[in-house]
Amino acid sequence: MDFRPHNRRALDLSQQVVDEITEAQLDLPTPCSSWTVRDLLSHTVSQHLRFGAVARGEDPQRACPLDKGDLGDDPAAAFRETAASVTEAFAAGKDDAVVLLPEIGRPVPLGALISFHMFDFVVHGWDLAASIGAPYAPPAELCALAYRVGKVIPDTARVPGGSFAPVVEVGSDADELARLLGLAGRDPQWTTGA
Repeated sequence: MDFRPHNRRALDLSQQVVDEITEAQLDLPTPCSSWTVRDLLSHTVSQHLRFGAVARGEDPQRACPLDKGDLGDDPAAAFRETAASVTEAFAAGKDDAVVLLPEIGRPVPLGALISFHMFDFVVHGWDLAASIGAPYAPPAELCALAYRVGKVIPDTARVPGGSFAPVVEVGSDADELARLLGLAGRDPQWTTGA
């Protein structure tokens, strides 16, 4: 399956949320343990740069240290520009090219790397929206696809405060987004007051 169009959709939905973030909201908490909105935006920008570097066969650490993406004076523009850059890098790559992003921990085909990026940004779009109280309604089919990708996360990678927290049980009647969030270790009922 070509995950590029799904990744682009996840980035577009996230960008809509990022475009709403104000300077006053940058220090709000997020569902990502100790990260503020600013920290999470820095993480997303760094991930765009790092994934793009790996797709081009470059050193991700040289492209950007992990979670140290530069937001400059306009975080929305930084997100937009780096999202365009990773999209270009993914478009130019071959799905079966084997790549290594250190935070994934093992070599994977580029097609798998793109799917991981898509999963990450469907979830991070919600993280940011929940943090600022913005609407976020990704299509059910995108959430279901991200859920299938997220099922490969091993339990050993799920630790409190880590990239992936332990699974949150959401109930059998939960919608596709809530199921995805629970799989990613998020409580779908999380708010900044939680």
